[in-house]
Amino acid sequence: MEDLETWLQRVYQAGGDRQRLDALYDEWADDYDRQIWASGNPYIAIAAGFVGRHVPDFDARILDAGCGTGNMAQILHQIGYRNLDGLDPSQGMLAIAQRKKIYQHLYPFSLGAKVDLDESGYDAVVAAGVLTHGHAPPESLEGILGLVASGGVVIFSLSSPAYEEYGFKEKIAALETAGAWDKLGQSLLFPTYPFSELESALRHWVMAYQKA
Repeated sequence: MEDLETWLQRVYQAGGDRQRLDALYDEWADDYDRQIWASGNPYIAIAAGFVGRHVPDFDARILDAGCGTGNMAQILHQIGYRNLDGLDPSQGMLAIAQRKKIYQHLYPFSLGAKVDLDESGYDAVVAAGVLTHGHAPPESLEGILGLVASGGVVIFSLSSPAYEEYGFKEKIAALETAGAWDKLGQSLLFPTYPFSELESALRHWVMAYQKA
C-alpha cells in the first residue's frame, strides 16, 4: 500500500493530464479518506466552519464541487446540512461517496469555465482541495459562479503556490473588479499536510465570496 507522499507525487507527476489524474484517483479511492485524515490536513474542517458561518440555513442547497470520497460533505451532514449534491470526475471516488449515503445527487463532472450540469441556483458551492494546477484551473471559478444563485456563497480552499503562480490571484481579482462577487472572509494561512516531511512547506487558505 502506497503512503500519502507517494500518492501526492504521482498526482503531481500527472502534470494536469485529466485522464491520468482520474485513473490515479480511482486507484487511490479506497485509502484516500484514511490517508487524508491521518495527514492532519485541516482544510476540510476549516471549510466546514466557513459553511456554518456563512450558510446558516440547514435546508440550503449545497454543491460539494470536487467532492472526492465525500469527506467534506460527511462533516456538513453530521452538523445538520441535508440538501447536499456532489460533483467529481473520478468514478472510484464517487463510488466511495455514494456508500456514505449523504448526497441527494452525485455527478461525474470536472470543474472548468463551464460545468455541464443541468442543476444550478445552488445556495452555496464548496470546493475544498480541488482548485489547483491540473485539477481545476482558475477559470473554474467562473464555472462555479454559474452554478450559484445570486446572493449565494462560494467557499474554496487554495494553496499559496496556486494563488501566486497559477493564475488564481488574477482571476479572483478580475471577478471582484467585474462585480461578479464580494469577499466575505478568509482564513489564516495554514500548513496543508503538517505531518508530511515532503509537503511540510505547503500552505493553504480557505476563502469565502458572495455572488453579486
